[in-house]
Amino acid sequence: MKRKLSVLLTFLLTTICIKAGVNDKYLIDNITSAHGLSNSAVLTIFQDSDGLMWFGTYDGLNCYDSKTMNVFRSKSPYNEDFTFKSNIIHKICQADNQCLWVKTFLGLVRFSVVKREIEEIYADSENYWVYSNAKGDAWVVNGSELLYFNTKLKKFVSLGNVIPDAEKCTQALVTDSGEIWLLYADSPNVICFKFPAFSTPTPGNVKLEKESIKLHNVPVSCYFVQYDSFSFIDAENNLYLYDVAAKTKVYVRNVSDLMSRYGKIENITAFQEDVIIAFRLNGLVYLDFSKGYREEVIDRSVRIFSMSKDRYNDIIWVGTDGQGVLMLTKNNSIAKTLELTRLSPLLKRQVRSIATDRHGGLWFGTKGDGLIYIPQYEENWGKKEAVILYSGSSRQSLSSYIPWENDTRVFTIQESKFRDGMWVGGTNENLLFFYSFEKSRMLKVEGLDTKGNIVEIKGVYEEDASTLWISATMLGLVRLKVDFSGDHVRVVSQEEKTIKTRKNEICLVFFSMVNQGDSILWLGDRGKGIIRYNMRDNTYRVISFQQRLKRPVDDVLCICQYDENKFYIGTSTGVVSMKYEKDSVRAISYIGQEHGLSNDMIHGILSDKNGFLWMSSNKGLNKYNPMNGRIHTFWGNGIHVEEFSDGAYYKCPYSGRLFFGGVNGLLYLSDNSATTNTPFQNIVLRDFWIENKRALLSNYEADGRSGWEIDGRKVFFRLNFVVPDFIGGENIEYSYMLEGYDKDWSIFSKTNDVTYASVPPGKYLFKVRYKRDINENNEKMLVIPIYITMPWYKSPFLYIGLVILLFILVGTVLHFFPDFNPVKVLTGEKHIEETENKLEQTSQEVELYGVRFIIHHADQMVVLEKFVSIVENNLDNEELGIPFIASELNMSTRQFYRKFNEMSVDISPNEFIKLCRLEKAADLLRSTNLSILEIISMIGINSRSYFYKEFIKKFGCTPKDFRNVASSDKEANGEG
Repeated sequence: MKRKLSVLLTFLLTTICIKAGVNDKYLIDNITSAHGLSNSAVLTIFQDSDGLMWFGTYDGLNCYDSKTMNVFRSKSPYNEDFTFKSNIIHKICQADNQCLWVKTFLGLVRFSVVKREIEEIYADSENYWVYSNAKGDAWVVNGSELLYFNTKLKKFVSLGNVIPDAEKCTQALVTDSGEIWLLYADSPNVICFKFPAFSTPTPGNVKLEKESIKLHNVPVSCYFVQYDSFSFIDAENNLYLYDVAAKTKVYVRNVSDLMSRYGKIENITAFQEDVIIAFRLNGLVYLDFSKGYREEVIDRSVRIFSMSKDRYNDIIWVGTDGQGVLMLTKNNSIAKTLELTRLSPLLKRQVRSIATDRHGGLWFGTKGDGLIYIPQYEENWGKKEAVILYSGSSRQSLSSYIPWENDTRVFTIQESKFRDGMWVGGTNENLLFFYSFEKSRMLKVEGLDTKGNIVEIKGVYEEDASTLWISATMLGLVRLKVDFSGDHVRVVSQEEKTIKTRKNEICLVFFSMVNQGDSILWLGDRGKGIIRYNMRDNTYRVISFQQRLKRPVDDVLCICQYDENKFYIGTSTGVVSMKYEKDSVRAISYIGQEHGLSNDMIHGILSDKNGFLWMSSNKGLNKYNPMNGRIHTFWGNGIHVEEFSDGAYYKCPYSGRLFFGGVNGLLYLSDNSATTNTPFQNIVLRDFWIENKRALLSNYEADGRSGWEIDGRKVFFRLNFVVPDFIGGENIEYSYMLEGYDKDWSIFSKTNDVTYASVPPGKYLFKVRYKRDINENNEKMLVIPIYITMPWYKSPFLYIGLVILLFILVGTVLHFFPDFNPVKVLTGEKHIEETENKLEQTSQEVELYGVRFIIHHADQMVVLEKFVSIVENNLDNEELGIPFIASELNMSTRQFYRKFNEMSVDISPNEFIKLCRLEKAADLLRSTNLSILEIISMIGINSRSYFYKEFIKKFGCTPKDFRNVASSDKEANGEG
């Protein structure tokens, strides 16, 4: 039975490894129907000038932008004049005017990328094979006939049957200059055709030039084309790479042995210094340049139809027979990940603790599968035969692992400073152990009294060789005296330290413990904040953040000491930054999703050698720059931990590596997590919608850019944009603004879809920028002009005309009836006087933040009070604006503007919000020692320069000078 189980597990593990496939040097991602691909048989692959990927499958044309997949097939109801006659796509290449040539099973079509529809279908083109360059200069080979596409006449023009030995012409390519090279099998030469221009209005006068180019000394047996370059194998099975522009070739190696071993070659391409070979039936192999082009298998489990090299990223795209598209990349991920199911499909419990030892070993505890130990983890990373598992004193090898009978949990691992071993803390049945390297086994710590509680040990600190401090749920902070004698470790004395809040609540649930020097312990409580405990005199201080920050941030999950006085505290609702010096809290501030965190639940925080903070959350790793407040989230790029866990964060004292664990494994950041320097790509506008209707073509131009003119009656529009970065696209964050409408840029986020409504008439520029890390300087920007026209009924000419007409009417009446007074006739003077007196009695003037409001009735007062309350309670919210306030008041933005303007004509709502923020900043400068950056964050302004400009405009001095003056005034008045 055990043997059958072992065979089954080996099979499962092998299957998993094949799926993940691959090889330490290369990574493979699979694009399938789960991403929207129309069919898993991919016959051809093409990348357009915007960087978008086009996949021709056995069932439709697919466009992939790294986030979404668009599929184009035969339309229903069928009309052969504007739809694909066949959904089998054999070839895709560039045409002019933002179009593509698409060769289907039943002919050639011209497809508009902008309109997303077929522009023209070419009759009798079943045998056409079209070739083009990046500019769209296009040629067609039809047997011995050669044609070119005339861009002036918008049609193919035949140059006659000029192709010699057409049956031997197996491939062709078009150079950057528009020449077509015909590549012949069993010949050492290629034939080149060229002519002056593709746009000539008189094609009959075209003078076609023909040139024979000697390529090689012996006949070439086969060619492998990649856009405007190719490689070839000669009659002696020698492989060469050929540079078309320089007309030079580079010898790689003889491939006779590869062809006999793997069969027919589908394509070959250079990839950085290596060479990738795709075999029709036997997958992918690379020739390793560093090893003299020795072959290395990447993945032999795929059948291949096509292979294409990415023009902008280091990617090889592979079209397969039944497995969709493979995306092959170099393994340059920022992290090295170990998924537990790769070690064994039976390991399914999340990682809850991590540590390394001085012998080069890695230890990590799970919530159920016990303690896992990998000796010399750098050499044995991912090798199950080297892995050992512990459950208390029990031990077994992972190669023969059978799940423990008990639910074995390990919450803390701590290397001993005074003995050669590791302290391991778990729960009741396996509460506390010491692993001795000398004895090579676990020693149970006996005599620890749980007081009848279910206890979990979450932290261990060694004061000296015989004194331990442990944080344990339901026991709190405990001081233990232990004795080592022989094979036993015994508790000699146990003392629980009672810690109470000001409300006399006892703190018993500590999920984190950090020592500061040899006398201070910092403890994180689940609900009461953090505790600073002095082990020398047994004094403590409980610090709650909830009241200070007006947020529920006392549920503490982790603590990171950043420098001597600065701490970052991770909670279930964001991060608290705290400065503690001279026995008091000097400054605190909050970091949450509104500042860019991917998720508010922060399980672990570690600092790297550059001073950046890495924060593990429920959704990816967040990288935070304390110098500028920028946050960037990483997900993918080798970070395949689905969700991180409490307690599973660790900084190795020997290598400086940062470890994080989660529900399906653990990882460490490699080489201090330096990101790969890949070139910045352009941002591509994917969709523009006006009133829920897709706008296909731009109809307005400004500043040399194409844009949209929108009818002022339909001011609801949506934009979708993307950077087609297929390696790190999930980590790209965007910031945008509608210049002329938005006051400032939006905060960086993963959002790539923006909606605007109720924008007043005028000329605007919509701008988008992006970043992939917290320190990148990227000048790539998408700029789109948007012109919103004035509706006729709002036209100033209409109002001028109505006023003129009114004057003419009144003048006419007064001319014929000089005693006529329209006011007296309609209302009577007495009635007017009574109305004015009544208004004076019911109106009242209210002044808030120096702004005068006129209240005419009680409903207006209610709206004003609610409005001011919303503003005051949300000053730290960067999203605070009219849409947010109107939503809180259950009004439309138009309705809110009308009600506000009824009360005040001196100031706009946005100006009032800015005024409140500046007054709050001034108050904080007067009354606290918070830094200016922290104050800026607390009042919801994300631009330091904007804050300084507006503060100086308001108060006539810089924030620093303002604080100095306020301090001087305090001293003069004897305050402080």
